[in-house]
Amino acid sequence: MSRIFPGLVLTSPILLLGVLAGAATAADTALSNFSSTQFQTPTAGAESLTTLPTSTTLVAQNRRSNLSVPSVAELEVGRVPTTSSMGQVTSVSQLSDVRPTDWAYQALASLVEKYGCIAGYPDGTFRGNRAATRYEMAAALNACLDVISDRFATKEDLETLRRLMQEFANELAVIKGRVTNLEGRVANLEATQFATLTKLNATVIFNVSDILTNERALRPGAGGAQPAIDDNTVVNNRVRLNLDTSFYGKDRLRLRLQAANITGYAALMGTNMGRLGYDGTNNNQFELQKAFYSFPVTRRGQMILDFVGGEFNDNVNNFNPFLQSSDTGALSRFGRYHPIYRAGSAANAAGVTFKYDLIQNKERGTGVTLNVGYLAPFANDPDRVANNGLNGFFDGAYAALAQVDVRPMKNLALGVTYTHSYGLDPFGGTGSSGFRSAANPLGNAANNVPNQAADAVGFQFTYRPIKQLNVAGWAGYANVYGVRGVALAGGRREAEIVNWAITFASPDLWRKGDVLGLVFGQPPQLISITNVPGVLGESYTRFNSYHLEGFYRFAVSRNISITPGVIAIFNPNSNSNNDPIVVGAVRTTFSF
Repeated sequence: MSRIFPGLVLTSPILLLGVLAGAATAADTALSNFSSTQFQTPTAGAESLTTLPTSTTLVAQNRRSNLSVPSVAELEVGRVPTTSSMGQVTSVSQLSDVRPTDWAYQALASLVEKYGCIAGYPDGTFRGNRAATRYEMAAALNACLDVISDRFATKEDLETLRRLMQEFANELAVIKGRVTNLEGRVANLEATQFATLTKLNATVIFNVSDILTNERALRPGAGGAQPAIDDNTVVNNRVRLNLDTSFYGKDRLRLRLQAANITGYAALMGTNMGRLGYDGTNNNQFELQKAFYSFPVTRRGQMILDFVGGEFNDNVNNFNPFLQSSDTGALSRFGRYHPIYRAGSAANAAGVTFKYDLIQNKERGTGVTLNVGYLAPFANDPDRVANNGLNGFFDGAYAALAQVDVRPMKNLALGVTYTHSYGLDPFGGTGSSGFRSAANPLGNAANNVPNQAADAVGFQFTYRPIKQLNVAGWAGYANVYGVRGVALAGGRREAEIVNWAITFASPDLWRKGDVLGLVFGQPPQLISITNVPGVLGESYTRFNSYHLEGFYRFAVSRNISITPGVIAIFNPNSNSNNDPIVVGAVRTTFSF
């Protein structure tokens, strides 16, 4: 050691720190100088591609050691461990007797935090004032050199690298040219791309379906022969392009373009019961089908502003996670979720929804959420005279919603929902239809919808007892009553509508992504009417329509699924004179 540091007498580890820190800093500087050199394309007469250091003064031999870093306590007794020792400290603050005011604080911090080659005593101290022997210094210096040497190469290594660079000079020049070209192309793409904050995702549905029975449903209470259904198997489609933009990471602006030609079966069947959950047509012309902006309000709140195509089921929890999607969920309109969420939905519906987590425990998956919302289905039209006065955002047709979600445990969620609507079918075209039906309960065919209001309540739940089974269900009740002069001497017209369902979903049954789904329930139908004129001898309140549906979604790949299934309606339109209606469908969905 005297040949390396002649005349040096170390009286404490503090002086040792100065030596080690100086050596480490000098070595690190050499590494930085070497790393800062850049490869250059060789020119005529050039001896090499780049300038490399020729001095070996700061180039250490690459010596790797499996020995653990010695602590000061082990150096004190002259013993360096061969297998294990106290864990290396990672911050100088872990040494309790070292203060920022100590004159060697920065040197010790560099050796501990930057190079990781100095440890303390097992009691968490460094004891910088005790004397150190030359053997202790040698052991500590060796430990630091082992760390530093991993970052350097020998002179022989540098010579080998130089020869390789000269031998592959042409190839390196080609690669440099390609990299430069790619950098230019990337810069051009970044400058001309559509938007740096917008993502595109899309779904495409191809549907093959047919009404498998031959008789059209009679309206509620009607008798006689059922008209024949004269239909054919159809092949149609729906395409959705979603453009999602986030301006600061927690918000989302969605613009959805849609083109579709899936004609609904309601007119052919004579009832809204049995409708497909993804029907709708605009003759395959792309149009803005949905637009909303959602953003957080405080740490627990979220605001959703709907501009076009507003739906409550998109904004709040509808408690049917595996069947809710029109792309991959239940095949029927009724089987997707509680019809109470369809109040206010329309092509031009606009509104606002606010959600707030009253109680939240993310670790346990429990909490309580309050939801309130407002939708105006004809918000885009300012004409107060047209459409029976239902146009506009205010003072026209509307639906208001309040819901409380309760999650008492991670795999169980419960919800209670209330809606008040005016000028609307409170269950959105999912039940019986025709004169004196769930779609027209007050029996005034000309002025029914513009002159009726409804109060509806619903209870929903979803429960997943095991990974491959989810059970969900709902029950709903609505009181519909006449307003704006729709009344008789005996009092106002009133009707009551009820629906319920229970659903089963078995995910990943055969392979990952598959879902077996079953739906059984009673679609919305009348159970009573008061002061509503009718036909003598006809009953409109037989609560006897049933919905049975089964499907299996095959996950062909992550982006492709095929869902065959059958929908059966018994006593459609609450009329036992009607034969069952059966619809078969195969839905193929592409998502990307």
